[in-house]
Amino acid sequence: MTRPPPRKQASRKQPTQKQVAERAGVSQTIVSQVLNGQAGQARIHPETRARVLQAIRDLEYVPNAAARRLVGGRSSLIGVFTYEAVFPSSTRDFYAPFLEGIEEEAARSGLDLLLYTGGREGRSLTGGMQARLALTDGTVLLGHPGEQDRRELAALVRGGHPAVFIGRRTVPDAELTCVQADYASATAELTRRFLAQGHRRLLYVGRPGQDESALDRERGFVSVARPAPVQRLDPGELDRAWLQGALASGVTGFLLENDGLMRRFLEVAREAGYAVPDDCSAAVLGDAITGQAGDPSWSGLHVPRQEMGRGAVQALRLLVSREPPVPMIFPCEINAGATIGRCPGGAR
Repeated sequence: MTRPPPRKQASRKQPTQKQVAERAGVSQTIVSQVLNGQAGQARIHPETRARVLQAIRDLEYVPNAAARRLVGGRSSLIGVFTYEAVFPSSTRDFYAPFLEGIEEEAARSGLDLLLYTGGREGRSLTGGMQARLALTDGTVLLGHPGEQDRRELAALVRGGHPAVFIGRRTVPDAELTCVQADYASATAELTRRFLAQGHRRLLYVGRPGQDESALDRERGFVSVARPAPVQRLDPGELDRAWLQGALASGVTGFLLENDGLMRRFLEVAREAGYAVPDDCSAAVLGDAITGQAGDPSWSGLHVPRQEMGRGAVQALRLLVSREPPVPMIFPCEINAGATIGRCPGGAR
C-alpha cells in the first residue's frame, strides 16, 4: 500500500506591525515612527520606544534592514546623500573624488553603499526620506543644504540617526559631526605668499551668501592681511570698471573664492590689457566647482577631497559604534602656480 506523502508543515506566519503595536500598547503610527528612526522628531518618550523595541524582539518582527538593526544587528550598509545631483552633472568633477574616497574606505571596512537619489520633493530629507535613511546604519552627506534642509538635518541628528557631513556645516540645536578641510590655514598661507612678494594691498573676492567654507577662507585671509578688505559679488559684476577701480585704489593682489570668479577675473584682466602676474597677482581658493577644469598654472589651494571621503566613513563607523568621533580637519595643499608674482613697482 502506497503511503501518502508527508503533509508539509505550515510555515510560521510572520507577525504584523499591528501585533507589535498591540503588544507594546501603542498605536501602529508610533511603531512605524520608531522603525523609521523618527522617535526623536515625533517626541516619543524613551520608555515608549523601549516597549516597542522589546515587542519587536519578543515577536521577532523583522520587516526590513531597519528593523534588523534596531533589534540588535547592523545592516553593514551606509547611505550617501547629496544635496546636489552628481551623476551626471556640471559639478561631477568636483564631487567625484569625495565619492571615490567614500567607496574606498567602505570597501576596506567591509561595508556596502546605498546612494540616495532624493525624495519626491527634491533633494531634501522631507517626506519619506528619513524612513529610507533608516535602512542603513548611518549616512554620509555632502552638498549645500538650505535653511529648511538644515532644520531637517538637525531633527535627523536629534533622532539618533548616525550622520556625518563632508564639509563644515552647522545645524540648529544639534551637534553635527563634520569632516572638513582646513581652508582657514591654507588661505592664510596663500595670503602670506602675496605679502612675501611685496604686495601690501590685497582684496578678497567672494560670492554673495556665506556658507561655512567661505567664512573659513575669509577668516584665514583677515588673520594675516592688514588691511583686509572683502568684497562679495556675482561674476557678472566683476567687469573692467571694477578691476580698474580696484587697481587705482592700490590693490595689487586678488584672492578669488572659487574658480568661476578666478576665470572671470583673468578674462577681464586680459580684455583690459593687464597681464597676470606682471601687472597684478591672483590666486583661487579651491578646486573647480563650475564643471570646467581648473588651470594648473593658477596659484591656489587644492582640497583633499578623496581623503575627506575616507575620513567621513571612518567617522561614521565610530558614531555607529557609539564611540565619540575624533575631529577630522584635513590640510589643503598649496599649488604655487604662476599667477602670484612680485608686486609691480615694489611694495606699495
